[in-house]
Amino acid sequence: MPIKLIKSVALFGREVLSNPVTTGAICPSSPFLSAKVASFIDRSRPGWVVELGAGTGVVTRALLDHGVPPERLVSIEMSASLASHLREQFPDTQIIEGNAMELQSIVDRVSGKRDSKVDYVVSSLPFRSLPNDVSHQIVSQIKQVIGKTGELIQFTYDLRPREFAPFAGLKRCQSSIVLMNVPPARVDRFRVNGLASEP
Repeated sequence: MPIKLIKSVALFGREVLSNPVTTGAICPSSPFLSAKVASFIDRSRPGWVVELGAGTGVVTRALLDHGVPPERLVSIEMSASLASHLREQFPDTQIIEGNAMELQSIVDRVSGKRDSKVDYVVSSLPFRSLPNDVSHQIVSQIKQVIGKTGELIQFTYDLRPREFAPFAGLKRCQSSIVLMNVPPARVDRFRVNGLASEP
């Protein structure tokens, strides 16, 4: 097993043990899940792609492999150790150690407020295991940064497309189940309610 992979797995394991609620998973996303998440991105769109909960960088790598330019990708990770690991792995990508509850201010700071248009927020955050008020605040921030034209790409281990209160005001316009993951996951694409078009 490559040394980088061993380091990533070890880091993830430590995060699971120390922060199980915010980690929200028992192992990193599989290449199949990460590739499906990345496939929902239209590379021709010129705005920012903002990743929330970048973890060990599995989805980050998939986004870059999919063709998202590194200078257009901003990956946000709350864990200091994981953020440091991400900077080593992706030196050309903007890695921000920060909290998704402050998403708008992070985007403004990174963009210098000159070109803060966000086309995609790609989230690996475990919303269903977070406190309800935290989920509401983060989703409110996401709605704010994607505005009328941006999209949220979110995966969840809940395979049933149930309504989830913090996501009120967002419309699911694409969904795909990935069985080749532990556990299996569903990837959803959302836009602000009333503005989504069917794929």
